[in-house]
Amino acid sequence: KNDDANRALMGSNMQRQAVPLVRAEAPFVGTGMEAVVARDSGAAVSAKRSGIVDQVDATRIVI
Repeated sequence: KNDDANRALMGSNMQRQAVPLVRAEAPFVGTGMEAVVARDSGAAVSAKRSGIVDQVDATRIVI
């Protein structure tokens, strides 16, 4: 019998074994929560004010 813990473990193992695509494409289906997940993950950088990106290096982004 598969319970929720076993299913979560199987899913995490599958995700760990996944390889990135050489040419990634946009998904056909989305949840509508992608922007929220990207913002809350801490991996995305967001400016406080709008502007044009002037310079980017390893330590900073100038707008």
